[in-house]
Amino acid sequence: MDGIEEDLLWRFKGLNVAIGFVNEENHRIIGSGVMVAPGLCLTASHVIEETLRKQALLHTFVDDKNMRIWSPEDFHAQRFSARLLPFQRPEMKYSDVGVLSCSPFSSFSDCEDYLFAPLRIDVPKIGERLWTTGYRETLNDGVPTVAFFISSGLVTEQYLEGRGSHLQGPCIEVAMEALGGMSGGAVFNEDGYIVGVISSCLGDQNDNKGPTYVTLLWPSLLSTVHSPWPDQYWPNQVGGLQVSVENGGARVSGSARWSDEGSMLVTFYKQSEKAMTSVLQKSGVDVLAYGFEISDFFYEYFEEFLEEKGQEYLPMMDNELFRKSLSESPVTEVIKLFRCVDTIGLEGIEDLEVQSISGLENGCISVNATFNIRGLFMVLEVSSLEYQCHEEKINKNEALHNRQIYGEVVRYEHYVRPYYRVNFAFDTKQEHPSNLKIQTITLRV
Repeated sequence: MDGIEEDLLWRFKGLNVAIGFVNEENHRIIGSGVMVAPGLCLTASHVIEETLRKQALLHTFVDDKNMRIWSPEDFHAQRFSARLLPFQRPEMKYSDVGVLSCSPFSSFSDCEDYLFAPLRIDVPKIGERLWTTGYRETLNDGVPTVAFFISSGLVTEQYLEGRGSHLQGPCIEVAMEALGGMSGGAVFNEDGYIVGVISSCLGDQNDNKGPTYVTLLWPSLLSTVHSPWPDQYWPNQVGGLQVSVENGGARVSGSARWSDEGSMLVTFYKQSEKAMTSVLQKSGVDVLAYGFEISDFFYEYFEEFLEEKGQEYLPMMDNELFRKSLSESPVTEVIKLFRCVDTIGLEGIEDLEVQSISGLENGCISVNATFNIRGLFMVLEVSSLEYQCHEEKINKNEALHNRQIYGEVVRYEHYVRPYYRVNFAFDTKQEHPSNLKIQTITLRV
């Protein structure tokens, strides 16, 4: 399904949340959310900001006769320092996804079970289909009415470093439509796991394909909130996605923790080898017929491609990204004066880890993987004027070798080990990888 469709309010039996506030005599719906554990809702930070000075209420619809009304208790979203690969320099980000605690506004008259959605800490792959749900206010013969919508589309871009000034946390772009009021609504993958929440949509497109921007989940993992409901459920009335509760709590595939330096270190969902083998077989590849372990298969078909594209990427980085990618070390500040103009490869890749694969609608598979190039020399260049200004500092840097002067520029060679997190497509029939997307890169100097 592409585009957007209206559906029954109670389609998900109380799983989805409509967030609004009382405005004079009317009640306005301004956002959406999803229940992820008893008394915990996931939603977009900007939705909560709109309700701060208003009498906010949450609504869930369990069937055609019953509605549950909840009172918000506490909300938290991270302003955090994220590091997605070893040696990556942390940066402060503010996330548009957060955890909202709530309790019943009054007793509920229905006898339906409470539903809570599972979460997956992952980066949806380019070409992967996702689904979203959410509420908005519509007019029915001039009377404000709550309506429920479902939309679907394919991932078109990944922004793990954020996108622009508004979306400064990790997000993706999806070719699907979302309407006003659906912000904060859950975004699901094909396995039924939540991977993010709606942050914004560029609507009024003729093809009903947005694009919609989805904030990914991992910034919310370490948020904790005051959670008085259910009574004696959360330890010391403190709830969160990683708060341990015996036989309960949120169901999360993946995790996060704070480092000693105050950075958030994320462990992504790792697909099992059995599941990856199943995806390959559905795409027409019988791994066992090749006589390979699945890791051998990945090296056989991906190693040369990843090394080549990984090296090609380094001279294409702009100056800002180049500086961000450098790991902290005593020589980093000097290296920031340069830009990379070429590379000299030495030893190939190692530590290739395919974290997950998915079958795409075009018959290919999409791959999320991490790897590093054992070592290479970056050819670094600086203008003669800049060199003259910093000559003493540059000459003291023992990590720079083989100085060469070319007219108005000075070049050095510098040994590094690059670490990558990538997404790419693999045509199983042509046995050809393509369309590499660098999600994150770290240069260990």
